[in-house]
Amino acid sequence: MQHLVTGPAECAGAVHYSKTSATHAGDNPAFELTKWYADCTGEDGDALIVYHAELRWRAFRMHYANLMMRRAGEPAGSSFSLRRQSPPGVLGDRIEWQSSEWNAHGVWRQPDHDLREILFDSAAGAVLWHCVAPRSQAAVSIGSGRPFRGWGYVECLRLTLAPWRLPIRRLRWGRFLNAADALVWIDWGGEYNRQVLYHNGAAVPAGTIGDREIVLGDSLGVLSLDRREVLREGTLGATALSALPCRQRLLLARTLGIRECKWLSHAVLRRPGHTDSTGMAIHEVVEWP
Repeated sequence: MQHLVTGPAECAGAVHYSKTSATHAGDNPAFELTKWYADCTGEDGDALIVYHAELRWRAFRMHYANLMMRRAGEPAGSSFSLRRQSPPGVLGDRIEWQSSEWNAHGVWRQPDHDLREILFDSAAGAVLWHCVAPRSQAAVSIGSGRPFRGWGYVECLRLTLAPWRLPIRRLRWGRFLNAADALVWIDWGGEYNRQVLYHNGAAVPAGTIGDREIVLGDSLGVLSLDRREVLREGTLGATALSALPCRQRLLLARTLGIRECKWLSHAVLRRPGHTDSTGMAIHEVVEWP
């Protein structure tokens, strides 16, 4: 079957953005970063995160993949690869990802309707967000180990502006999932401020987006986060990008000082007139130096 969404150009090309944005994020920008994120959280406390990124910056090319796994009661571990691998592919009613590097295979079935936003747009470049699967039933096997099963989330982000040139100083992002509710949030703060909040596929006003709670505007509800498990914390140079060799570290030096903290939280969504909704959330705060 043919992939409907696969590589960097198709990630953005499948999204119907404005004409202005299409100009800034054209076919041949000097800088282009396409980053896929996919996860799976189980009721038992297991969690898995897959990152797949491709970077083109003038003549420089880089491929990057990160597999983060956390078994209930154990600390999270990560594996990294700089080899070229295939990104997730959308195949009808499912999303598939395979890695011969890690003998891995993941399927996200019956995803909810996708979400699309232009998070930032300027003459210098744009940031295009495609939430491919706000919620899906996920199963990921790694080698011969017990598969990860539960609710999953998949998104693709395309940047035609280098991250260190973005006019923001802090990013908060997260997702909360269960059988009844799917909540995803983005909060940019700094010279440029932007909030994005979707509940069950519908955009809703954002009140306060913090590390411990997400307040939906118009008194629609509050999501409480316990921040119980830290999945990863530190500068990108010491965490997500620690595997880069010296040449790449020099080229991306302005990115290495960005600091992240990523949590796996038990969460409760309380909405007036509704029964409390419980589930797992993955969320993070990223801060620029």
